[in-house]
Amino acid sequence: KAMQRKVSNAPHEAHLLEKNPVEWQPHSTSCDVCITSFRGVKRKKTMLNSQLSKKLRVIAGHTRKIRCIRKVKQLNNKSLMKKISNCKQIHLSTKILAIDYPVDFVKSISCQICEHILADPVETTCKHLFCRVCILKCLKVMGSYCPSCRYPCFPTDLVSPVKSFLSILNNLVLRCPIKGCHEEVFLEKYCQHRSNHKGA
Repeated sequence: KAMQRKVSNAPHEAHLLEKNPVEWQPHSTSCDVCITSFRGVKRKKTMLNSQLSKKLRVIAGHTRKIRCIRKVKQLNNKSLMKKISNCKQIHLSTKILAIDYPVDFVKSISCQICEHILADPVETTCKHLFCRVCILKCLKVMGSYCPSCRYPCFPTDLVSPVKSFLSILNNLVLRCPIKGCHEEVFLEKYCQHRSNHKGA
């Protein structure tokens, strides 16, 4: 089979067919070769605005559900940690603070597990503060990671906070919760004050 062709003025714009000679023509949008090659491929239609906005609403709703589930898990996790620490009888509530401190300050002097005033505070490598007893119990039961941010944490990583923080903590003013005693005492002298009540 002999192949024949005519060369047009435009270079590289040609197609070859067997049998019949083909006249070469410049490429155009109605090119037979291009049209036949694209017939088999279906192009995705551009999504209508209404469909797109509906899809975005569905995605946003799904994201909200995930956030709610995470929040519930965090709350469940927090209540579980409180049960593990079980320190209600030995640690002091922030409710006995004599001064109405700002909320952020109260959080900074509270254990992130039991939410009581820090007792024998320790700091993790990720800079979170806990009562020593609470964090050790949680590490033993829940695994070696920080209960606040899940950063790897081991009992050997725990260190005492800086002295300036301990000084602020020890100078917190507490109101004695014993009935009939409304005395205000510093945190560092609170245990001694309570022992006086037991002796009386």
